[in-house]
Amino acid sequence: MPRQRKGKPVFSFTSLALGLLASAVAAEESAAEWNCRSVNGEWVCNGQTQASSPPDPAKPPVPADTTAGAGAPPASPRKLPPLQVGKVGGVPPAPKIEPQQIPEGWTCEADDRGGWRCKLVGVEPGGKPHLAKIQQEPSLPWLHPTFSAYDDHVFKTLVRLLPEDPWQRYCATGRAALGDRPPIRPEGQPLDLEADYSRSLTEDLVYFSGNVKVRRGGQHLWTDALLYDGETGIVNAWGNVIYEENGYIFASDNAWLDLERGRARMNHTHFILGPVPARGTTARSRFESETLSRHHQVAYTTCPIGNDDWVVHARDLKINRETGKASGHHVWLEFMRVPFLYSPYFSYTIDDRRISGFLTPRIGISNARGFDAALPYYFNLAPNYDLTLIPRVMSKRGFLGGLEFRYLLRHSRGRLAGEILPYDSVRKKIRGEVAFYNQTRFTPHWTALADLRYVSDKHYINELGDNLSIASSRQLHSQIKTEYRQGDWYFMTRADNWQTVDPNLSSRDKPYRRLPQMVFNYDHAFAPWLRSGWQSEFVFFQHDDRSNGHRLHLRPRVQLPWRHAAAFAIPSLAFDYTRYWLPGKGRSLSRALPVASLNTGLFLEKNWGRNLIQTLEPRLFYLYIPFDDQDDIPVFDTSRYDFNFSQLFRENRFSGADRLGDANQISYALTSRFLTADEGAERLRLSAGQIYYFRDRRVTLPGEAVETRNTSNIIGELDLFPNRLFSLRSGIQWDPYDNQMDRGEAMLQYKDSDDYIANLSYRFRRDRLKIVDGSFRWLLFQGLHAVGRWQYSLRDAITLESFLGVEAESCCWRVRVIGRRFVRDVNRTTETAVFAQLELKGLISLGKHVDRFLQRNIRGYGFED
Repeated sequence: MPRQRKGKPVFSFTSLALGLLASAVAAEESAAEWNCRSVNGEWVCNGQTQASSPPDPAKPPVPADTTAGAGAPPASPRKLPPLQVGKVGGVPPAPKIEPQQIPEGWTCEADDRGGWRCKLVGVEPGGKPHLAKIQQEPSLPWLHPTFSAYDDHVFKTLVRLLPEDPWQRYCATGRAALGDRPPIRPEGQPLDLEADYSRSLTEDLVYFSGNVKVRRGGQHLWTDALLYDGETGIVNAWGNVIYEENGYIFASDNAWLDLERGRARMNHTHFILGPVPARGTTARSRFESETLSRHHQVAYTTCPIGNDDWVVHARDLKINRETGKASGHHVWLEFMRVPFLYSPYFSYTIDDRRISGFLTPRIGISNARGFDAALPYYFNLAPNYDLTLIPRVMSKRGFLGGLEFRYLLRHSRGRLAGEILPYDSVRKKIRGEVAFYNQTRFTPHWTALADLRYVSDKHYINELGDNLSIASSRQLHSQIKTEYRQGDWYFMTRADNWQTVDPNLSSRDKPYRRLPQMVFNYDHAFAPWLRSGWQSEFVFFQHDDRSNGHRLHLRPRVQLPWRHAAAFAIPSLAFDYTRYWLPGKGRSLSRALPVASLNTGLFLEKNWGRNLIQTLEPRLFYLYIPFDDQDDIPVFDTSRYDFNFSQLFRENRFSGADRLGDANQISYALTSRFLTADEGAERLRLSAGQIYYFRDRRVTLPGEAVETRNTSNIIGELDLFPNRLFSLRSGIQWDPYDNQMDRGEAMLQYKDSDDYIANLSYRFRRDRLKIVDGSFRWLLFQGLHAVGRWQYSLRDAITLESFLGVEAESCCWRVRVIGRRFVRDVNRTTETAVFAQLELKGLISLGKHVDRFLQRNIRGYGFED
């Protein structure tokens, strides 16, 4: 399904250490013999030490965790990969993080700050029985401050063990630094171990101490001391425990691991997720199996070290990789050291699977709706369908309920959406909208589409739609169609309808329904010099307030193209036949006309030196269509094309088949481009063209006069790219009869990366519009951009649209706030709205999609979705 919210792998990487330590079960034999047994869940050891090989008094054997190791049944001996003891090349030394010494013969307990509280019991044991115990850590208050100076010190220590600082590239480019490193699989890799001291305490109990370093494949482990029980598969590591693999690294005061059952416990853990990148801490972590883990006092952020702009906290966090779900209790979010979002319960996905829960809230303010807030709730009903409920509150309108149901079948996908406002406080009535979309692929060549929409009234979209996403819409289009495409063949059948949503349009302005429309086309190149095919259409047009009718349109064509590197010529001959059946009039109408054209052009090139190439591209296009009186033919779906440079080379000046313009004309145009010789980059393009008519154009639309001029407007275009910063695109239409500009536009852009963007444009149509449009995104200082747009009609002396806002951004968050004012309809009704968006990178985005709105309205603006 499209809606898949991936959770961040905050803690799941730690279970990778289980496979690494499973192989650390061999060491060189020493002269000491130890006899160890489990008493009340703790290890009690007796031994005799020879004077020639005294034990290290600062590194005693440390027992397994009393809670998780008690009562565990013995496991079968494991066959392990070969162990190499000694100096290991390529394993960097681990920096010490406040190392703690536990002298032999002392009883030590972990205090609440991760340190050790030790006292001597009797005399120095010197090999006699002794007891070491790890006390259960007391609970901490769930509301604790952000990372301390000591936490930052640990994070910096861990970063030095990575190939590079993961935030250095991410903050500069927005891309993770370590994500492209291929993982090194540990399976089949030899295990290398280095330690200052090692001893076999029993047949199965092995002890290592003093700068213990373990490596297998891409996995690395550092610790001060390590004790392994080969019979039960239990490992104890304590003192500067550090584990790293493929950019994921963590440090813990101590770790207890049950390798046979995939269980583990760690206290006071710091972690860095390089590929995200992210960092955080946990007070306690308990892995109950290879897929289930529980964590206490969690803090997490994607901000670089020393920057705690946002931190998410959780008193308790449960991660279940089997279900793909993580859940937390007493979760709260702190931004700029101010707690502003709290939830007693929170859940999210840690993989591609979807779960039910609240989605990002949407909040806005406008003068038409007042305070506008929506809080969607997502239901994961099944793997192939889901439901979202969207309660929405508008202070000036009332409560609006919405829903969206989506489904994904073997050959289809679609959505059903609707919303209802039971009582509009302004309009004093019930209002709503419903939409249905379905796309089906029966075969790779045959598809079907249903796209249906309906609103309760003409004002619904303007008054209750999303001011950031809604475009200027006058008609809602609904359709059902099926298409078949294979090679040179194309078939389509469709039925559609229109609903007027512009209150200033009457029902007669609504387009015709097509019930149905059928299209059958064929186009094939039989040889490089021969191309032939046809276009055909049959359609029934229906309208409530205008005449109905059937139309059949056929257009077979043959072309004899000739192409050369410096020239081309394409003669073409077509036969255009159209027939109408008009119910109620007892007659049919038809039109049959030939269409002949010749399209030619040259491509000339000159190298001027100095890294400059100029091209000359002259083009001639001749078109002949005889005149046929078409005034009695109704107009169902036909209008006049907007005259532009491409219109110089069209065979019909009308869109649709209700009019075929008579023509005896020649179009002539010249294009010249200036390119760099080394890169082929276009620096300047100049184009100009005109149509010369050999006779009047007598075929017109209803209400239009016959065109008697023997030349068209002169069309000119200029595109200039002087350097990487500036670009200019412009075009004009010059009326040679009135000797004045009939139409013109110019767009100037300055863009120096994404930090400095400025656009200025001017559009002109004689007696119709004069519009100035400016937009920008500009860096005020590091981390703060100003954004805005101003669109002003000089002819009507009114601002059509304006907005102004700011974008504040750091390495790990982004805030966008804009205020917008725009003209909503032809009556010049204006609306003002304010929208905000807070994006915590790598976690969540809150508020309206201001980023998408800015991308549509500021040319050159881009954002990472």
